[in-house]
Amino acid sequence: MAKEDFCPLTEHTGYLSKSTNTGVVWGDSLLFIIDSGDSEEFGISVVNDVQALFPGKQVKAVINTHGHSDHVGGNLAIKSLTGAQIWAPPTESIFIENPALVPDIYWGGRHFCAMDTPVYTTAKPCKVDRLLTGEAIDAGDTTIKPISLPGHFYDQVGILVTEKQSGKKTFFLGDAFFGIKVIKKYWIPFMQDEQLFRESIEKIENTDADFYIPSHGEKCPREQLPALAEVNKLITLETETLILKTLSQKPRCYEEILKAVADFAGLKMRFSQYILIGTTIRSYLSRLYNNGKVTCEMQDNSLIWKAL
Repeated sequence: MAKEDFCPLTEHTGYLSKSTNTGVVWGDSLLFIIDSGDSEEFGISVVNDVQALFPGKQVKAVINTHGHSDHVGGNLAIKSLTGAQIWAPPTESIFIENPALVPDIYWGGRHFCAMDTPVYTTAKPCKVDRLLTGEAIDAGDTTIKPISLPGHFYDQVGILVTEKQSGKKTFFLGDAFFGIKVIKKYWIPFMQDEQLFRESIEKIENTDADFYIPSHGEKCPREQLPALAEVNKLITLETETLILKTLSQKPRCYEEILKAVADFAGLKMRFSQYILIGTTIRSYLSRLYNNGKVTCEMQDNSLIWKAL
């Protein structure tokens, strides 16, 4: 199974193609894992895979791109099975060590028990051993460099891995970039700040690499990047345009905006979509307000949004 899941990229990089793509970087004796999936079981499967593929290599660290549950859920299992350290960006480490904060953010207050699932939160907190602040890390045969890619979440990073001998580069993107199948399936991905997301896409475009690996989707060679990057930007602009069009028809409260967007997209929202898309729509409204494209006012104890 491990060999079927594993996609080699360069001499010392590859990834396990799972529900969350898991990067693997290896050298003579050490091995690094990029993101750990959504559960203890996922983490165990990653350990089993890398031990079968790279017997005798020590897992030095799990590098988390950000603090969402589907990227950090296997941390504790990998740490307990291998002794690996956990590395993460500073703000993201707060969520990894205090995972109940994530569904609180989604809900906008203390979350209720129906949200205590792997969709929203990891079961247990996990201590972060090293904060990623942008410095390049010497990993023996490769150099590992965290690159700030906010927008999807607070201080998400991508991980640029450079081969010392050949110079080949692999850029693991976290959720700063989505594969086309994921975009078609979800249409409105979770967004903490749409403008920062687009700026991160531009940073990705301006970062030279041989392969670009989103956490959800297929690998993207350099020649395919411009087209897919454009699609990633367009999905945010489409949602923004739809919100503005909805408000141009008449002022609305947040719930009415959410329903109008979902109806237009042909979505029959499940509980999880209502929560995650709802948080995303509120983030869009905040950015549109900050950029002077919408305004809001209190009417009969309701906050009403208007297009400008």
